[in-house]
Amino acid sequence: MKIRNAHIKDAYKIQELLKKYAVEGELIVRPMGDIFSQIRDFHILDFNGRMAGFIALHVYWEDLGEIRSFVVDKKFRGKGYGKQLMNLAVKEAKHIGINRIFALTRIPEFFLNQGFKKIPRAKLPHKVWRDCWNCPKYPKHCDEVALIYRIKNK
Repeated sequence: MKIRNAHIKDAYKIQELLKKYAVEGELIVRPMGDIFSQIRDFHILDFNGRMAGFIALHVYWEDLGEIRSFVVDKKFRGKGYGKQLMNLAVKEAKHIGINRIFALTRIPEFFLNQGFKKIPRAKLPHKVWRDCWNCPKYPKHCDEVALIYRIKNK
């Protein structure tokens, strides 16, 4: 198992996995245009040439990033790969100077175990809700939890 930067050819497989887990209610599907334009945000969990998961770190502005499109295929869960992806995203955020990362998720327990803290969704800037407009549960039935991680820069 290795983690690598995404390639443009990964975009369709990324959307395929997003669709698979969106049906199960774990996340929302992203339009192909967004995936292509943000392909550099993605890191791929590669199992012998097969995409086993991915994570994206999206930069909003100088002090805020988002963990988005975070998937580990069920066959590979419970083996520490999600934690490896998360550690890589946090390390990258720290490297480029971001000091806060947020996530909107239906699996808050994983994020809480990684050091994220729950916050009211209203504390997030309105700009971050752009992707939520694609969700059938938005706005009245949203069941995602907002979390924040503060990076300690030395």
